[in-house]
Amino acid sequence: MVDFVGAIKRPFQDFKKLGIGVLIYLVTIIPFIGWLASFFITGYGLKCAKTAMKKNYKLPEWTDWSNLWVKGFLYFLIGLIYMIPLALIGAFTIGSALIKNLTLVTAPNPDPVALAAAFGGTGGVLLLLFLVMIITFYIFPMAIMRFAESGKFGDAFNFREVFRKAFTSKYFVAVLLLWVYVFAIAIVASLLYVITTITFILPLVITSVLGFIITVTSMTVFGEVYSEIK
Repeated sequence: MVDFVGAIKRPFQDFKKLGIGVLIYLVTIIPFIGWLASFFITGYGLKCAKTAMKKNYKLPEWTDWSNLWVKGFLYFLIGLIYMIPLALIGAFTIGSALIKNLTLVTAPNPDPVALAAAFGGTGGVLLLLFLVMIITFYIFPMAIMRFAESGKFGDAFNFREVFRKAFTSKYFVAVLLLWVYVFAIAIVASLLYVITTITFILPLVITSVLGFIITVTSMTVFGEVYSEIK
């Protein structure tokens, strides 16, 4: 059984490691350099997932930085590939509709009724786009767990295993509880932002702390549930 309470507590086991994660998260705010630095965070998240699979809940060390970065970058590539169906559907629907109605869209004062009529026929495909998006976001963590376990890029695309493990009650409950957890964190964050709105640095620090906490907790939960689904 997944220990959600333990997963929530895990980021706070070692405040030095938590501090390193928060500092790196702060760096991710910097354009381009931050994007490159974010791979250290995702690489560390994969490390948290893999140790959780082995029932080792000690917060991993910040070591082997090059490997963390490479694993984080591969995580990013896997995400890009999983987004291809969404991009294609979006391009063929919204893109084609925009091209067909380019004159109408670019008119100085476009007629709202005419615009609604022009794009009304894309409703069914937009629904398909939404469903594909939900399914993609739902199964993607399981694909990442495949990669985290073996370290092999191609294992993230073993769709038979990904779907087999993703469409189980254990995984569904884990995802649902994580969504509730993230929603609760978002509410706390919004309240803290209101309190600290007169400052500049505090909201950034809060975002970094909460971002790292969510990464560690979610990857721990996904690692646990992955190991429990045979």
